[in-house]
This record gives sequence, structure tokens and C-alpha cells, in this order.
Amino acid sequence: MTYVLVVISWLGVANGAVISTQEFSSAERCEAARTALMEYAKARSSDETLRPLCIQK
Repeated sequence: MTYVLVVISWLGVANGAVISTQEFSSAERCEAARTALMEYAKARSSDETLRPLCIQK
């Protein structure tokens, strides 16, 4: 199965939302990437502008 990490980022009123995607070979890898991304965002106080989720393709 292929899983897709979908990341929705809010860049502000002027730039709006940005959607990024990345494919992974397993749910575990997708979830690990999502968790790492959230930890990175929290360390930079930008986690409120980020919405990552893993879905099956």
C-alpha cells in the first residue's frame, strides 16, 4: 500500500494556504514523517499553522 502525507500550511492572509504531498511505502513511515514534521514545527512555534495528515492512496 502507498500512503500520502498531505501537509496544509497557512502562510497568512496575503499568501493563503499551501498544500504539499509526499508518498511513503508504509503507514509507519508516513506517520514517522508526520510526527517529525510536527516536532520541528513545535520547536519553531509554527505548529498552529500546519496541518499534516497521512492517508492511504
